[in-house]
Amino acid sequence: MVRIAICDDNEECVSGIETVVDQFFKTHCVECAIQTYQSSENLLYDLRDGIGYDLLLLDIEMPEVDGMDLAKVILDTLPAAKIIFITSHLEYAITAYEFSVFRYIPKTVISEKLPPALEDYYKLYSLERDEFYTVEIKNHVEQLPYREILYILKDGKYAVFYMTGGKQQPVRKTLAQVFEEISREYFYFADRGCIVNLANVAGMDDRSILFVEDQRIAISKTNLSDFKTTMLRFWRKQI
Repeated sequence: MVRIAICDDNEECVSGIETVVDQFFKTHCVECAIQTYQSSENLLYDLRDGIGYDLLLLDIEMPEVDGMDLAKVILDTLPAAKIIFITSHLEYAITAYEFSVFRYIPKTVISEKLPPALEDYYKLYSLERDEFYTVEIKNHVEQLPYREILYILKDGKYAVFYMTGGKQQPVRKTLAQVFEEISREYFYFADRGCIVNLANVAGMDDRSILFVEDQRIAISKTNLSDFKTTMLRFWRKQI
């Protein structure tokens, strides 16, 4: 079941978003539980009380606690959850990505942009729960969820998977072999020694690729430009 929260101080907007979300998951035969809020303080209280959600659709500018402050709490308490900002304030778009926001949708185009955003979210939701990279080492067999892979680095004859939560898993294969086996649009061969899961990229600077959980890896200058183009293309699909 997908657990979803919708928060906007405008009752009509909440109702419209709920209708689109409910119809989307029904047509995909996915069970979902939708909780609506017109008070951001009530949502904040529930989050701090331990109530969890997989997907949160938030307005940014609200009279009590704004969407940016909610996003900070969500990142701390529900790091695997996805946030979709639905707002009239386009000037917040750049700041929104600092919080690894999954999508940013203007209120003027909800009916046009929200269904594709939900489709992309559903793909990642499916990856997280149903698709894994299987590791077989002698008598040890383990499945690594694609969604939890941050990046994969070459280390001698091994490909080392770096996962959320700080876990590392070496596999005696080349990066080229691993990349071919994964074969998913979210993974990018950023360098000869690195495969990146674009779904977990938070940004980049002039030397490194930045990930959730404050992790980063260096990337060669010759590959920076190509990676930036790829990353921006991936992000633009999310807007």
